[in-house]
Amino acid sequence: MHYATLACFALAGLLLSAAPALAQATPPATSAAAPSLKDGVARRNGLTMRIQAGQMSRLSAPVTMDNGLVVRPDGIMISKDGTRQMLSEGKAVNLQGNIVNFTDDMMSAPAIEQRARQVTGQPTETQLPGTTVLTPVPQRLANELRRTEQRLQLLEQLSDRLAERAKTAVGQNPGAASIDSQLQTIDSQLRR
Repeated sequence: MHYATLACFALAGLLLSAAPALAQATPPATSAAAPSLKDGVARRNGLTMRIQAGQMSRLSAPVTMDNGLVVRPDGIMISKDGTRQMLSEGKAVNLQGNIVNFTDDMMSAPAIEQRARQVTGQPTETQLPGTTVLTPVPQRLANELRRTEQRLQLLEQLSDRLAERAKTAVGQNPGAASIDSQLQTIDSQLRR
């Protein structure tokens, strides 16, 4: 099953990289049929493209991402510290300013699901074989679960008191005696 999912993603990547060639041979599709892409900037076929609302267009002005990274129309990226780097072919920059693979990371979740349905002809939901009827938990297990939950609460209290005790420092501090008493009470409850 895992391999089938990976194969679907690989096929989707191949189909996306072939999309410009197919677009020249076929009439333009409606925007509802076109796969959705996440917003950002990508380098495709030697051009720097702006991706906005699922549509790609040539980048005509610099774009500043959330982390301060600026992507210029010539594909040069300038970080906040002034470092310059060329956006590689097949790479993209998402709105957060992270450099990602175009084919792997810029497709939206609905587009991935739509592509998987087209490739496999089946829904992408995975159904596990087995019964759907819930069987009741035996009383012994329910009691053990309740006891474990109570012990967890006591351990959390113990941890809180230990933290308070550490703050008041070991020694003659007047507040330490009451915390020591609480620690002993919780400890005795845990030993049951």
